[in-house]
This record gives sequence, structure tokens and C-alpha cells, in this order.
Amino acid sequence: MAHIRRGRKRVRAHANPFSDADITFPMAPRDIIWSEHFDLEVQDKKVLVPNVCDVGCGFGGLLLELASILPESNVVGLEIRPQAVAIVEDKLKKARQEGKAKNACVLLCNVMKHFAHYFNKAQLDKIFFTFADPHFKKGNHRRRIINESFLAYYAFALKVGGICYTITDVKDLFDWQTQHLDAHPLFERIPEKELESDPCYKAIFEATDEAKKVDRLNGSKYAAVYRRVADPALKKPKTL
Repeated sequence: MAHIRRGRKRVRAHANPFSDADITFPMAPRDIIWSEHFDLEVQDKKVLVPNVCDVGCGFGGLLLELASILPESNVVGLEIRPQAVAIVEDKLKKARQEGKAKNACVLLCNVMKHFAHYFNKAQLDKIFFTFADPHFKKGNHRRRIINESFLAYYAFALKVGGICYTITDVKDLFDWQTQHLDAHPLFERIPEKELESDPCYKAIFEATDEAKKVDRLNGSKYAAVYRRVADPALKKPKTL
């Protein structure tokens, strides 16, 4: 297992989502008191919920950038590695002392086990999957964060018109992700030209620690962005 050094700390680059790690999780979205995680002042704390999710937020580079470019949104980063979560929490603490990132938070979460416990139907406007673990071995492809089964959970949490952003430096994983997203009836790919003015699209190429590492190594990045569409089965038939 590869490790990344952060100061004097060594943090695993990835984690096994099917391990029995001791991660607590809410039984349902209503059990989460989001006001305890964001540094925002609101009159009705019940309406304070995240509408943007950075899945596998790593060391928080994209999370902090999204908090800045989406000031009217509430952004939550979900991360499976406790050491990485601690690093992001420290970054958020420092940013908040400067009056920044009050609309961002990070939670320890095994997305492949507990994603459905965190979000209500159509709660999210945007969801991000950046430089996910490629799980190269064929026997481990079921661990890939985007797969046929889990796309149903993401589609449930995304509102119609919501956006799903993906990027990786592994061509095989890009092909896998686009194959499954293209085949899903609730997602349609957004043409790249339509994304040119989208600051979030630019951010996935530049803001994450992995993106910067790929740049240092002169590697390639493969991105695909999808829009959540209405369920074709729910469309009313045309009347004669």
C-alpha cells in the first residue's frame, strides 16, 4: 500500500472500503446536526444542510476551493482515512480563523457503505469524484467508487439538473467510469464546450493535491461531467 508523507505524518494513499474499520455513521440524514459542522450563523438550523459533496476529499484542496467559488453553497467532504480527515480539519480551522471556508466541513465516512445515510432525495446540486482509487486488479473493480450499483445512490441524492464531476489520471478508470455513467438512464454527459465557463470544472483540474502531483509528473488527466436527468419512466406519455 502506497503512503503519502504529510509533514512528519505518513498517510495511506487509499483505503479498503470493504474493511471493518470502526467508523460511526448516522442511521438517517435527519440524525445529522449539520450546524455543528459548519461555521455558519442561521436562524433555522434545520435548514442548514450541504448541497455540494466532495467524495473522497483527500487532503481538502478541492473542498477549500469549492467553498470559495461557491460561497452560497454548503460543501461537505467525505473521506475514509482518519489521518486525512484530521489534516483537513486543521486546514479548515486555519481558514476559518481568516474568515474563510465557513461553508465547508469534512466528515469521516465510508461512502461505499454509508453514503445513503447522509443525504435525502435530491439534496445535492453537485457531487465530485476526483482521482479515485483505481483498484487496478480485476478482482477489486467492485471497490471502484463509481459502479453500476452505486450510481443509483448518487442519482438519488442529486437533484434533477444536478452535476456529477469526475476526473482521474488513469485512463482505464476513466473508461470504466464513463462506460457506467453513459449506460445509466439518469445521467447524460455534458459536452466539454459547455463546461468552459464552469469554475468547478477548472477546479477539478487544478485544486486537488493529486492534480498538482500529476502536473509535477507531467501526467495526463481525464475528466467527464454528467447532468442528472429526470427518470424516463416517470415522463408522462403524450396524449393524442
